[in-house]
Order: sequence, then structure tokens, then C-alpha cells
Amino acid sequence: KKLGLVMTTVFAGAALVTLSGCSSSDSASKDIITMKGDTIRVSDLYKEAKQFPSQPTNTLLQNLTFDKIFAKDFGKEVTDKDVSKKVKSIKDQYGSQFSSALQQQGLTEASFTPYMRTQMLEQAAIDHEIKETQYTDANLKKAWESYHPDVTAYVVSETSKDAATKALDAAKKDDAGKASFEKTNAESKVTFNSTSTSVPTEVQTAAFKLKNGEFSDVIESTSSSTGATSYYIVEMVKTSEKGTDMNKYKKELQNVIKTEKEQDTTFVSGVIAKYLKKNNVTVKESAFASLFSQFTQTSSSSSSK
Repeated sequence: KKLGLVMTTVFAGAALVTLSGCSSSDSASKDIITMKGDTIRVSDLYKEAKQFPSQPTNTLLQNLTFDKIFAKDFGKEVTDKDVSKKVKSIKDQYGSQFSSALQQQGLTEASFTPYMRTQMLEQAAIDHEIKETQYTDANLKKAWESYHPDVTAYVVSETSKDAATKALDAAKKDDAGKASFEKTNAESKVTFNSTSTSVPTEVQTAAFKLKNGEFSDVIESTSSSTGATSYYIVEMVKTSEKGTDMNKYKKELQNVIKTEKEQDTTFVSGVIAKYLKKNNVTVKESAFASLFSQFTQTSSSSSSK
């Protein structure tokens, strides 16, 4: 649900016809969702639809609910200052493309701030659950098995295997060739570890086997997002050994676990289901009876395994 992901765009008003007679004052105060200490009424949904006119009704109701239940526990952690800082960071990242990126997701600059607040509250809940339940010895040991600390190397990519092979042969020919390779590819000298996302997994695997000054063979890697294949050469500058003390890298290992769990849709659904149950969230309007089933069903199926 973060900016940059594809979201289904449905005119919110279209689904509101399921709530008959919503224009009357009685219907406007009709409960759609109840929860501990709060209620979402038809009037709340219409107000949300005006602010986010291109969002699906189900998304509007989910976000209204999440904003309320997560704010109870994490409202003090996600301050207005934090939200403003995050919005500015994303705006700076997109630059001149920011408005068009918002438009693609049915958002405006005005609506993006409350939208981001909801996302940050949800993220706070997920991160809290990870911290409380996932940094176990078993999970840390599992992360430790594949973890490799920082190394520094020249990581050079070519568009063809032939070009990469020629560049590698020239670099390995003699000291002059090696020096020329390093000078030409000075900007390709990077420091990375096994958690880095900027260096392909295949390249990391080959690099971690190298000693200082050694070159890899030509490494083939295909991007999962673009489908393009690149051919890499790695020259190791400064390698490292992780040793046997896992506790030395505890923070890094926790980050490995955190990243993995944030991308685990079953885990995330389970967290949301937990807070829905904790707050006794109940859908009163039959038109939206299955509003939260994607979370509760996923949670139930995972817990029964």
C-alpha cells in the first residue's frame, strides 16, 4: 500500500449505493463498523470518500479502521512531525514525478499526508510485533547461517557476456591491466554485506568466496523486476570473516529478520488480525461483511498449520 505500488482504482461513490438512503440524516449516522471506544458511520465514510475520491470503498473503510485501532497504541510514536518528515523525504525522492505518482494512486498532495500517517501507524504495529516475538535465538541463528559482514569490492556490470569476458581477461593479464581496470571502474567500488539489496544475490555469493585482490569469473544475473540479464565482474578489495561470535552482529541479524517479516504477507495479516480482535472490530453493514476476511482467514489458516 505504499506509494509506488499498483493499487486498484475504483470510484468510491459507486460502491456507496449499497447503503440505501444515505442522504438522510438518520442513515448518515448509521454504524458501518464498531470497535472498542469508537465507531465508523456512513457520514465518516462519505467524508473519507471526498478526501480520497479515487480509492475503493473497501480501502477507505479498512484505512479508517486501521487509523483508529493503531493510533490507540502507536499514536504517540507516529507524530505529525514524523509524518511531515516522511512525506518530505518521499517528495524529494520522486522530485518532479511526485504529482504524477500520487495521481496514479488516486492521491493528491493534500490527501497524501493522512494516507501516509495510516501507513506509518500500521508499520509501527508490525515492527512492534516483530520486536516482541521474532528476535528469538532460533530466528537469529537461522539468519546467522547465511549472513556475511561487510566487504569492499569493485562490482562491474556489462550488458553482454563477451564484453565482460574481454574486460576480465584484460584486467587479469598483468599489473597494468589490473590498475587500468580499477581506474576505469573507480565509481564501481562498493561496500556491501549479505543484506544489501543493491548487489544481486549471485554476485554476493561469488564475491564472498574471493580473497583480497582476486577476480571472480563472469557472473550472470537476471533482474526479477526488469527481466534484463547483466554480466558482472568482481575484484575483491577487502574481504572479511564473520567469525563465531553471533552476538557481535545481533543488530544486523535483527534487521535481516525484520526485513523478512515485513515482506511476509501471512505474518503481516496475522498482526492486523490480532489488533482487529483486540479492539473487537465488528462490521455492522452486510454489504461489507467480508471487509477484513483477507486478514482473519489468512491468520486462521496460518495458526492452524
